[in-house]
Amino acid sequence: MRSTFADRRVNPLAKYFSILEGKAFAWILLIPSLTLVSFFIVYPLYRGIRLSFSEYKLLDGKNPEFNSLDNYFILFRDPDVLNATRITFTYTVIGLISQVLLGMAAALLLTKKSKYIWIARIAIMLPWFMPPVVTAYMWRFMLDAKVGIYTLLLSHIGIDIGGIGIWGDPDRALYGVLFVELWRSYPFFTLFILAGIQAIPVELRESTALDGANAFQHFRYITLPLLKPVLFVSTVLEAIKLINSPTLVLLMTEGGPADSTMVLPLLAFKKAYQAFDFGYSSTISVAVLVAISGFAIVYIRAVGFGREK
Repeated sequence: MRSTFADRRVNPLAKYFSILEGKAFAWILLIPSLTLVSFFIVYPLYRGIRLSFSEYKLLDGKNPEFNSLDNYFILFRDPDVLNATRITFTYTVIGLISQVLLGMAAALLLTKKSKYIWIARIAIMLPWFMPPVVTAYMWRFMLDAKVGIYTLLLSHIGIDIGGIGIWGDPDRALYGVLFVELWRSYPFFTLFILAGIQAIPVELRESTALDGANAFQHFRYITLPLLKPVLFVSTVLEAIKLINSPTLVLLMTEGGPADSTMVLPLLAFKKAYQAFDFGYSSTISVAVLVAISGFAIVYIRAVGFGREK
């Protein structure tokens, strides 16, 4: 409650307390964080967008030269970009579908009552806690064509994955990375879905059981509809991660073989740090930013961020 004029006459500090209660003081407290955000996010973003309208090849020894929309005209005709866009779309769609399905199955498993269920919870969540660098090199070694343990196990049961293995085959390399991405990321959906299931009132299950519904019918008509908001939010977040995080692809295949796993962020990285074409690399990065911003807008509208209650 704001102090009155009489209170201020009695208490000289009352006007300072009234300042602390106002919005101005809240903005003053935000100044340090806003400064850091501006320095580390807003300014680099501005420089990146500005550079996308410039020709800047580091080895030429010239300063960035403004070339209007030339980089963007090249972008829409570049076969490397079109190929990377197709692969990024495939990587994102298959990754999301497989992770949702496996995450749902794991979440349903964890709802079962057993004194050993804690073992399953640790086993399911462990891949999510593992650093991506460790995950990438571990699976790259285990699926190696010559010394990989899974290659040897498959050969013993009569399945030959070929002399070049998964990572040397342009037709299978992307699916190998998707398998590793699935192993590492499905616990993210498991956690979200499990929380959603546990938030469903027990009375609903009891009432459907009294009506004669079996477990599948309860899942289809009760659990799944109530999980739609959770599935929507988690899917949007994971889509942003898949589009914007080429870590596994970089560490496991570096976009090869024959650019069969070249996603858009990795292409931008290679244009910058292998071809040293920072102007065109920024253009590709801005295109990725636009795609991610679309998902971010959908997410913000879905969760009602900043909406007055």
